[in-house]
Amino acid sequence: MKINATISLIVLLFAMCAVRPLAAQESDVRPEEEVVTFNEKVHDFGDLLVSDKSVSCKFEFTNISKKPVVVHNVVSSCGCTVPEWTKEPVRPGGKGVIEVTYKNDQGAYPFSKSITAYISGVNRPVILHIKGVVYDKKLSLKEMYTNTIGGVLGTREKTLLVGNMLQGKSRTDATSIANLSKKPIKVEVVCDEPALTMTVSPNPIPAGKKATLSYTVNTALGEKKWGRSEYMASFVIDGKPAPEKVKVEATIADNFDNYTTAMKEKAPVPGFDKGYLDLGEVQKGSKVDHTIVVKNTGKTPLIIYKADSDDRRAEIVTKTPVKIAAGKSGEIKIKYDTSTQTGEFVSIVTLTTNSPLRPRLDFFINGWIK
Repeated sequence: MKINATISLIVLLFAMCAVRPLAAQESDVRPEEEVVTFNEKVHDFGDLLVSDKSVSCKFEFTNISKKPVVVHNVVSSCGCTVPEWTKEPVRPGGKGVIEVTYKNDQGAYPFSKSITAYISGVNRPVILHIKGVVYDKKLSLKEMYTNTIGGVLGTREKTLLVGNMLQGKSRTDATSIANLSKKPIKVEVVCDEPALTMTVSPNPIPAGKKATLSYTVNTALGEKKWGRSEYMASFVIDGKPAPEKVKVEATIADNFDNYTTAMKEKAPVPGFDKGYLDLGEVQKGSKVDHTIVVKNTGKTPLIIYKADSDDRRAEIVTKTPVKIAAGKSGEIKIKYDTSTQTGEFVSIVTLTTNSPLRPRLDFFINGWIK
């Protein structure tokens, strides 16, 4: 009896020790904005030449928490980008640095690289970005900034990207713009929705010079959007409205930062009967109807907030949101228009869900149009 009691006590103590670290782990990690702040998270090197040497930038962060933080590791998405970082613990109120060097040995092309920092106390990796455009030879501003606004303001693109985002969070990016005229211009940006803000620096932009257009999407403001979402902005140049608009695109998913382990265990789990549609050979001009069957093998209802296609020929017929009870199946209907191309193709339909295990789910369509 004494041996059994002793064994029971050991088992109980072991269980208590096993539970406490998990509870501590859940309470010790917090969202990034409660632990560290960065001076910038996107650095645009602007226009470079192939003949230029490597370039570097410093992402400086401040520890705003009540405990020291440590940068455990920093990983680059490419061997052409080399990170260095503060190795010692950063005390509350202290500052640390992640320095990134781009080797500029990849040739003439636009580049965008991500740097992933693993910082103690932060509940998910911190993603930093560097970008720029490398040219073979020196070009004029008009040759580099071919999209014009109001005839005098030059941009490289009509659509600006901020990438993947979570509900309730904000993300900032930046791009270069240019004054193509021979006199300074004052630029005012008018955003269609409160979730989008833009600033221009310097402003006024000197004649024949470049400026930085910074843009922030804050999903906590304005209408709640899901999946691939667009925000529009227009420009007033020297008091005169320009007819052209610029689009900012974000891909927005659900935010599970406050989910406990118990909540995740009860969460919905989406999946497909079949994760792809092989159309085989299809006659050009025909329309193909298909129903994507989505299963919920979780313990609570699944919500498909949004269905997006990366191909305008794949039309989403079903209106979202779609709610699927635990243990049940639901449908997303699509139509594929084959009238605009021939040859082999692959398209992706992405579902944005309330599942922490699969917040985004991809369905593939492939075939050959003859």
